[in-house]
Amino acid sequence: MATVEADAPMGPLGGRFEGGEHVYPLRVYHEDTDAGGIVYYANYLKFAERARTEMMRGAGITHVTLLGDHDAAFVVSRCVVDYRQPALLDDEIEVRTTIDKVAGAHIEAEQRVVREEALLASIGLKLGCVGRNGRAVRLPAPLRKALAELVPAGRR
Repeated sequence: MATVEADAPMGPLGGRFEGGEHVYPLRVYHEDTDAGGIVYYANYLKFAERARTEMMRGAGITHVTLLGDHDAAFVVSRCVVDYRQPALLDDEIEVRTTIDKVAGAHIEAEQRVVREEALLASIGLKLGCVGRNGRAVRLPAPLRKALAELVPAGRR
C-alpha cells in the first residue's frame, strides 16, 4: 500500500490530500435534490461514502483489494449527522475527511461537507472491519499502517 504524501493530488476523480485531511470536490446535480432544489438529506451520506472510498484509494487501499486479498470489508457501525445549512442545486461543495482513530478492528472518522468556508453538514463515523461472515476482524497490518498515516500527528 502506498504512503500518502502531504498535499498530494490524486487525479480529477479522487480528490486530494491537504495536510491531515482528504478533500473530495463535487457538484450538486438535479438528481441529488428534492423538488425545491435542496440536497435530499440522505444524499449527504452518499457523498461521504464516495469521499471515503477515494480517500482510501489515494492511500493505496481499494475495497476490491481489501475483500479479495484480506477477506475483509468495512461496515458503518455508528453514524451521527449534524445538518447545518442546505446544499443547493449546482453548488460546488467539498467533503473533507479526517481519520481520528485507528484501532484493532475499527476506525473513527469525521467528514465535513462544506461550500467555500460554510459548514453544511458534519458526519461522525465509526467503521468496523468485518470478514465475509460479518464478524469483526482486525484491520490487516498494511491497511492499519496506511490509515494510521492519515491520522493527524496531534491525534496519534
